[in-house]
Amino acid sequence: MLCRIRRAQVMQFQGKLEEAASELTQCVLESETHEWNLTAAFARETRGKVHFDQDDLDGALADFTAAVFLRDKSGASPDELESALIAVAVVESFIGERRALR
Repeated sequence: MLCRIRRAQVMQFQGKLEEAASELTQCVLESETHEWNLTAAFARETRGKVHFDQDDLDGALADFTAAVFLRDKSGASPDELESALIAVAVVESFIGERRALR
């Protein structure tokens, strides 16, 4: 599963965002089905970055928020939660800016 997530990261860096999102969705579904919470959190955070690159801020926010929840549920340390929490704050900021411009 971790190899598949990393392969999706490579696809993202290559600009193959649809393919990366599709692969990560399968990783999220499988890891959540098996209750591999830390792997699911990694897949969700990675998919959130792809959504962000696709300008899908709502999708990114949902994935980053889920990653925080899954890591917290697994007993992650504050340091381990930090990247996902920062991602949530950044996306919320972007969403707020968009709303202000409307």
